[in-house]
Amino acid sequence: MTKRREITQWLPLAILAIATVLLFYPLIFGRALFWGLPSLQFYPWRQFAFDEIREGRIPFWNPYVGGGAPLIANYQSAIFYPPNWLHFFLSDYYAMGLIAILHVFWAGLGMWLFTGRLGFSPLGRGISVLSFALGNYYIGRFGSFPSTDAAAWIPWMFWITLRILEQRRLRDIGLMGLITGMQLLAGHAQTTWYGLVGLGLFALWYIRWPVRPVAPKLRFLALVFCGIALLLGLGVAAIQLVLTQEFLRESQRSGGVDYEVLTNLSYAPARIFTMFTPHFFGTPADGSYLTKGRGVYFEDTAYIGFLPLIAAIAAMIGWLQRRKLLKHHPVFRSVPFWSVLSLAGFILATGRFGPFYRFLYDNVPTFDNFREPVRWLIWPAFGLSILAGIGVHGWGRSPRVIFWTRLSAAAGAGIVVVSLLSLAFLQAPDSDVLQVLSRAMIVLGIAIFGSAILTLTQPPTGINSSSLARWQIAVLMFVAADLIWSVIGLNPAVSRDFYQRDFSVSKPVGRLYWFEDYEEQVKFDDYFDLDDYRVAKRRWLSARTSLLPNLNMLDDIPLFNNFDPLQPAAHVRYAELIEDAGPKADKLLWAAGVGQTYGEIQPGGWQGEGTEFVAQIEPSTAWMVPNVIAVSNQNEAVQQLLNPDWSPEQVVIIETTDFEPTTEAPFAQAEVEVLSERPNERRYRVTSDGVGYLVLASTWYPGWEVEVDGEEATLYQANLTFQAVEIPAGGVDVTLRYRPNGFGAGVIVTFAAVVLCLALIAIGLFRMPAEN
Repeated sequence: MTKRREITQWLPLAILAIATVLLFYPLIFGRALFWGLPSLQFYPWRQFAFDEIREGRIPFWNPYVGGGAPLIANYQSAIFYPPNWLHFFLSDYYAMGLIAILHVFWAGLGMWLFTGRLGFSPLGRGISVLSFALGNYYIGRFGSFPSTDAAAWIPWMFWITLRILEQRRLRDIGLMGLITGMQLLAGHAQTTWYGLVGLGLFALWYIRWPVRPVAPKLRFLALVFCGIALLLGLGVAAIQLVLTQEFLRESQRSGGVDYEVLTNLSYAPARIFTMFTPHFFGTPADGSYLTKGRGVYFEDTAYIGFLPLIAAIAAMIGWLQRRKLLKHHPVFRSVPFWSVLSLAGFILATGRFGPFYRFLYDNVPTFDNFREPVRWLIWPAFGLSILAGIGVHGWGRSPRVIFWTRLSAAAGAGIVVVSLLSLAFLQAPDSDVLQVLSRAMIVLGIAIFGSAILTLTQPPTGINSSSLARWQIAVLMFVAADLIWSVIGLNPAVSRDFYQRDFSVSKPVGRLYWFEDYEEQVKFDDYFDLDDYRVAKRRWLSARTSLLPNLNMLDDIPLFNNFDPLQPAAHVRYAELIEDAGPKADKLLWAAGVGQTYGEIQPGGWQGEGTEFVAQIEPSTAWMVPNVIAVSNQNEAVQQLLNPDWSPEQVVIIETTDFEPTTEAPFAQAEVEVLSERPNERRYRVTSDGVGYLVLASTWYPGWEVEVDGEEATLYQANLTFQAVEIPAGGVDVTLRYRPNGFGAGVIVTFAAVVLCLALIAIGLFRMPAEN
């Protein structure tokens, strides 16, 4: 009996593993994720970064986007996140898929440990594990790796926090420090922050209403221990956070995000129907998604399974019935917290559709920094999964339950029959809406009927028999099958050849620039259609060679566009000037090193037709100019850039408050020779017969330094977003290097924090026999 019980307890994790393999076996056997962010962000970043590391260089700088931009400081690149180091040992495409798959199981294992700590039964733990790890919130955004990686650590954070609140052991402080650091390094600040806010609320709630009696002084001590652990976690992640904090300060988000832009993806209240049947509005997996242009499926979905949702509702009802007898039903004690957390998450997710978000945006820190309120759905996705595990503890076979269950079974069967008849006889030839709703109701009816049958076939309580074990297995398999069905097709994969570098791609003249409207059209209409994932799968070869931003990195082709979440603010403003200028942007494009554009706008004097235009004079990314205009701020720089008389070949606009013009004669002839160009270092040989300025169409950013013949010189912010350095007459060697500010300090802090965490764990383990 003992052996059977142990097997039953761990069976949910085995079912999770099997379900994960069934969902993602194409990735295991050599296919590659590509739809959306995997190919448009994460794969190009990481392939380039780990190639640089293999060459012995730290990938601080990405020269292929936006005139150059920080790479490691880009938080979502997550280069310092240890699981991503699998890229060292495996093919990049395979490592990308395998890491994502392992995180599904990791999320489930964390939930298993946390619910075990809460005292759930094996069945309850299994329901929570499956509904969170296989739920639509997680699997629907499976390709948004930093988001799901950070989400996978949320149950681990709750588990270790609960251990500290109850036991207050040194080793748990060290362990929580490492877990916190891992979540911070995973690369998604928004998911991590929402998880930490929920964790803080849970700790405060638990201190006030502990499951097990704790002295008031010890409760306060437990909170102190948690605070120390969080600080250690910040230290563990310091190597990343130091760079990202500087990038955030220099980025377009430094002053917050516009409210309309920030709340673009808000959870429409009508989408609550998808909590009961996920394809109520269709699915992009088969192109049936009905809300064209009014939502993004993978952002809006939070389905945890029909049976788990009913169990979560049952947990709330069960708490109301048992609230005066919680001493005898301790597993229900936390129901109010998870219910409030889930409800709060739904309300916050409504964003611009809700009554409070504008006030929070205007008055509460962080609400003006994080885009897409729908991502608050992480709270109900997590909270309802916990409630589902609690709810099954009240699953019984009383006469009232049997009566209503039989009615439900009949209702479910009736819904299926009526929906099938409507599909057969009532639909018009072009009635997509009726087809989608009918299919959704068929699935809902099947879920209701299946849940009712499981209730009616439940063995009598109190019997630890093989029939009970088989019934529990059937319940878990039913939940897993429901969740697998709901996410099929949401993560399309194609041949690994997608990421090969031997494609024949036409090299543009100079940098390439996509005009914004045309880029959006090609990206989301021609390839990555948000309403029909099949489009990109059919056109994957064309998508691969499209040179969309970041895909260009696969072929070492520089773009002036930037599709990174954080971008240098000056670069963003310069790109806005190009967009506003339209056909008159020829000088701005030339000064950015752009020689070819994609879009319906033809810059003045450029050649071409359709949507491809080429500059008549090939631009350079390094040239000499004889004249300079000094300005004190970016607004003045913009005014000079828009001056019709400005010529980027003759005049450079530098931003400085301490400038003394030279009295020496400007050059008449000058030549710039590129000696070497690497991401973090560039070397030039400049010869001129007078004084001038070397202008570099590369992004100015803190940490870049310049030497002229080995002597430190001033690197000016030029032409709003680029670089310039004063060059004397004669021949000189110019060297530019990028050394991120604070990186060395971040390395030291991270090393010290990791050592301290490990020391606390070791001390705790050494003292464990005495503690026990």
